[in-house]
Amino acid sequence: MSKTAKYWLLSISIFTAAVSLSYFIGIRINTSKSFPPGIYIVSKANSYKKNDLVLFCPPNKAVIQDAIERGYIDTGRCESGTVPIIKRIVGMSGDYVEFTPAVKINNSELTGSIRLQVDGENRALPQLPPFTVSNNSFFAYSDHAPKNSFDSRYFGDVPIENIIGTIRPLALFPL
Repeated sequence: MSKTAKYWLLSISIFTAAVSLSYFIGIRINTSKSFPPGIYIVSKANSYKKNDLVLFCPPNKAVIQDAIERGYIDTGRCESGTVPIIKRIVGMSGDYVEFTPAVKINNSELTGSIRLQVDGENRALPQLPPFTVSNNSFFAYSDHAPKNSFDSRYFGDVPIENIIGTIRPLALFPL
C-alpha cells in the first residue's frame, strides 16, 4: 500500500472514530429551522419539566407519516421513521390545551403560537380539537420559530418515554 493510501485510510479511520465518539457522548448537529442550527449536546435526565428543551422521537402516528411525505420532518431511526427533533416542553400531563386560534395551555396563551390552517403549499394542516395532555406525556412547541414548526399543535401530545434527553447548544452556526 502506498504512503498516500495509508494516509487517507488513517485519516478516514480517525474521522470515523471521532464522529462515532461524538455521537456516543451526546453530540448532535441540528440543521432544522425549529431551533438555531448548530452543535448541541444531549443529557439524560431522571425527569423532565416545563421549559426543558428536549430531543425526542415524534409519536408513531399517521400524521407523522404525512409529515415525512410532505417533507416537514426528515426520515431517520425513530420508531415513527423520523429523525429525533428538538422542541420545548410547554405542557405536561393534565394540562388543558385549546386553540383560539393561538395555543392556550391552562388558559395561558403561548407567544406566537398561532396554529396555521394550511402549509406553504396550501395543503391542509391537522386541526386538533382541545384536549388534556395524557398521563406521562408532554406538549412540544418551538418557541424559536413557532410559525414554521411542526409540533404538538399538529400531532398532539408525546409520551415522555420518547424523550432522548434534554439538549443545549454548544456552538450555533451563523445564518
